[in-house]
Amino acid sequence: MNLRQLKHFLAIAEAGSILGAANRLGVAQPSLSRDVKLLETELSARLFRRDGRGVSLTRDGQIFHDAIEPHVAGLDRAKEKFLAKRAGTDGAIRLGWTGTVSIPYGPKIIAAFTRAYPKVEMHARGGSSSQIIDWVANEAIDIGVMNSERRASGSFAENLGRAPLYLVTAPDPKEKGETITFARAAEYPMFVHSPQNALGRIVRAAARERGIGLDIYAEIDDFVAVRPIIAQGVGAAVVPMGLLVGADGLDLAVRRIVDPELWIHFHLAISKSGRRKPAVKLLADAIRREYPET
Repeated sequence: MNLRQLKHFLAIAEAGSILGAANRLGVAQPSLSRDVKLLETELSARLFRRDGRGVSLTRDGQIFHDAIEPHVAGLDRAKEKFLAKRAGTDGAIRLGWTGTVSIPYGPKIIAAFTRAYPKVEMHARGGSSSQIIDWVANEAIDIGVMNSERRASGSFAENLGRAPLYLVTAPDPKEKGETITFARAAEYPMFVHSPQNALGRIVRAAARERGIGLDIYAEIDDFVAVRPIIAQGVGAAVVPMGLLVGADGLDLAVRRIVDPELWIHFHLAISKSGRRKPAVKLLADAIRREYPET
């Protein structure tokens, strides 16, 4: 077995599916499946069981996972420390990201990175995905994390992962299930993100493709600001689960949208000048490591 196979095994275990791990790593599914089969052959043990929603660890798989995970993580940390010592990690990094990333994952990413590299001065700014793409292209920032309605293609950005979308409303006694169809969701007056925001484009495209008229209560890009209003029974919104971080005190109903399922994709891009900065590479690695596939 080799380190690549071990990392692929851990990624599948974390994502709960081979597709999820492939999206996160940017690796073809057959390559991941092949590495798992090679590991299972070498260990003479079945590591994963398939279920209706993906894969889960078998008993032997869990034992193997617990045995290797700290060692693989230790190798990653050793690599980072070596690179930091060899190349130096002083200076400043300019980071741009969307609220769908900074709200759920920003504190963890910033805390982990600044703790490991205290000499790096980080400047983080929020913006829409289109703004971040422009900032990266124009060298206004070194690294950007943005979202889109589709997977990244080409060399500009890499895929970090994707997340399903949910309808968020005040509790509704008529809707008790964990899912809701898009057609039924569209009957609610909605806070819809602007067309410059991937969430706005996703909702509008789904409605257009099905000939459904949206009842737009208001156009917003700051979902956190309207969460209390939604909890009072005014309007609804379509967002990934990450945007509900910090909303524990609000009485909200959250149902996954189906028929069709809606997804938002997350991407990472580094500017040309940023690629020459060792600290930027280290931050990109930290983002990849901290950002979970959901």
